Amino acid sequence: MELLNRKAYPAVCLQILEELEERLPKYLTYHTVGHTIDVANICNHYIDYYMVADSVAKLIRIAAIGHDFGYIYGPQEHEEKSIIELQPKLQGTYSKKQIEVINGMIRATKVPQRPQNIYEEILADADLDYLGRPDYYKLSSGLYTEFEHFGVVSNEREWLEVQINFLEAHHYHTDWAIRERVAGKKQVLSELKEKARKLASSH
Repeated sequence: MELLNRKAYPAVCLQILEELEERLPKYLTYHTVGHTIDVANICNHYIDYYMVADSVAKLIRIAAIGHDFGYIYGPQEHEEKSIIELQPKLQGTYSKKQIEVINGMIRATKVPQRPQNIYEEILADADLDYLGRPDYYKLSSGLYTEFEHFGVVSNEREWLEVQINFLEAHHYHTDWAIRERVAGKKQVLSELKEKARKLASSH
């Protein structure tokens, strides 16, 4: 997967991507460079849709590329790890205020999501954009494998339960995602419930 509009990204983004490619553990089957690029591309779409000023668009792009940087060190509190590890890369080029805006957007991806402004809403919705998309099953199978690796779930029944609970608790924040993704997400949820019912009745 390629970064759309690559020229629009500050140099630090390409540096972070390179580091992710080299250092992300190979057992990550969902939190990959592909996921990072997907989130960045969705953010690009939001930047155009909301006609975000270039000065802020730059910060959104950095947050999108850096939001899962902490996965290099493991899944626990990875948002805070991302923030800590990105600091030295940003200091000197970006002001304290700009870095705080980036940090706020990265924190907004933490589940349960509690974005405080439109830019944080963009990041939160972009990170979980796939929940309402046709490629949900393809991407979520990578998450299932990853969850098995970390011992979060040990079989399909548990996985379905986790996904159903997650989708029921989740809601989108931006008007675009509400319009474009909620129907797809409802469809996925009803399909997962049907699968869970079939699985339960077969045992």
